[in-house]
Amino acid sequence: MASNELNRQPQPKKNNWFVSFWRKPNIQTGFRNFISGFICIAIGYFIALILLLCIDAKNAGKGIIQLITAGWGYGYTLDASTQQLVFGRISEDNLPRIIYLMTPMMLTGLTIAFPFQLGLFNIGNTSQITIGAFVGLCLGIVGLPWWACLIFAGLAGAAVGFIPGLLKAKLNVNEVLSGIMLNWIIYYLIDIIGRLGLPRSFKDRTQIDNLIFMPNNARMPAIGTKGISWGLIIAIIIIVLFQVMLHHTRWGKELKLSGSNKFCAQYAGISQDKNIILTLTLAGLIGGIAGYMIYANPISPQAFRWSSSANSTISDGFTGISVSLIAQNSAIGCILSAFLLNMISSAQPYMKVVSSSYNSYITELLSAIIIYIASFASFFRYLIIRYQGKKIEQRNQLNLTRAKPDETTKEA
Repeated sequence: MASNELNRQPQPKKNNWFVSFWRKPNIQTGFRNFISGFICIAIGYFIALILLLCIDAKNAGKGIIQLITAGWGYGYTLDASTQQLVFGRISEDNLPRIIYLMTPMMLTGLTIAFPFQLGLFNIGNTSQITIGAFVGLCLGIVGLPWWACLIFAGLAGAAVGFIPGLLKAKLNVNEVLSGIMLNWIIYYLIDIIGRLGLPRSFKDRTQIDNLIFMPNNARMPAIGTKGISWGLIIAIIIIVLFQVMLHHTRWGKELKLSGSNKFCAQYAGISQDKNIILTLTLAGLIGGIAGYMIYANPISPQAFRWSSSANSTISDGFTGISVSLIAQNSAIGCILSAFLLNMISSAQPYMKVVSSSYNSYITELLSAIIIYIASFASFFRYLIIRYQGKKIEQRNQLNLTRAKPDETTKEA
């Protein structure tokens, strides 16, 4: 009788490789981040569609399609013969342009996402990007090759990132305060260097407040003829390395533990000061590399403005905050969020083709709505985690009910 009861007990099922892979915590977390981000983006586009309906209901459908597909190089154009909107190929350069614009942007997002694992807000990434761009450009003008400019730009950014890390670790100075002050210190320091110590040959002849463009020898090697460079491969390698380091190394787990509960980390013997300094220094290294990449495009490099007369800083550092928020502070997610932001911005000039009512102000508003809604991804991730927790609890209760022996069987 006892052997029969044992035979009736449910035996645990052996999971195949797919189930075992799927149930890994990192895979589950990545899937939740992707789904929550996708839901937010879909809601953002839906609200954008409602706004387009309110402005020009007749062309709202074509407008939202234009907003989604223009970045891929497809959309509506005006046929000269029929004066009708025709869907087709609008540009072959849009997607390559998005790729080379998103290359430094994904790294600027990483400068925010990586320190956030330790609970640090690296708002001083603008100073790290600025000094990296300035050092890389000056060394390129001197005649150094691109790989040397990349290394020294990263080291310059690391040196700037080290300062708020040291102040936070040793003097408990808030990294937000020191980072904001450092943004302006570097900004005006470059202006002083430009006025007092920068050779005239470094400056543009027509725009004296700008440096000359990055020389060909110091630009990133091109991949094809559309502006994509080796910077894309380098940026992806950096992001993958940090993703692996955060989730598959002891130091990465120590960082996340310190960020979630610093008292528990101290009790475990983890050095908070060392982690703070090293984290912000590495973030500065990434920022310096990103700054160099912004001005080292092989096809169309930008002009660096050293003068403070315009009273404006490099905006890419603040763009990195949006990239990190949409990516939910995930290293891999920074790639997708940078791609999304450039997709939206590249579609803005083509909205006027659909309707004259969709002017630049409306398209800026549409972009802001989509980006703002996308930043709520963490809230939807919380809802998904809560729903999955209830499902697991119900499954466990059901298994306990099935495993409980029948009262009549016991009596028998």
